[in-house]
Amino acid sequence: AAARDILQEQGRAGLSLRAIAERGGVAPGTVYYHYADKAALLAGLAVDGFRRLAEAMRQSYEARGDGSGLRSIGFAYLNFLREKPELYELMYEALDAGRRQDVAEAEAEAFAVARAAIVDDFTGQHSPDLAHKIAEAIWAWGRGIAAVALSRGAPGCGPQRETLESAVEGLEALIIGR
Repeated sequence: AAARDILQEQGRAGLSLRAIAERGGVAPGTVYYHYADKAALLAGLAVDGFRRLAEAMRQSYEARGDGSGLRSIGFAYLNFLREKPELYELMYEALDAGRRQDVAEAEAEAFAVARAAIVDDFTGQHSPDLAHKIAEAIWAWGRGIAAVALSRGAPGCGPQRETLESAVEGLEALIIGR
């Protein structure tokens, strides 16, 4: 929790095992007991971030009413990006750079939530195999729009809500025809 708070407030530059120990009110040795080094700490934050993303998408999907799964998880994904840009960047850097099993598994859990919602939308229109491929493409699209949006914003700032809404509406129009 201390690491998440520091990341949100100060960005990655503020993260150090010593700063986390100080914020958490524990001795630095305690942090080192749980995390061998800063890379392990960042991987732990990434795992936590993917789990939080999965939960946000799950909650949005369950509360969707008559809305599409794509729209519900799409907005949850992109709102997570908008609200937690530093964490989002850290999550994917940890996934892409380290290929740690725990980070890959946490990302797979988040994708499983998205896949289930998207497949549910497309099962009546397409074969299950094609619906799964559509889900894969949409997950990749989410990473792509996130990368573009983050590169255009100020450091530590997520993209504007209007940009995200436009991206989701465009994808829906393309795939669902809405």
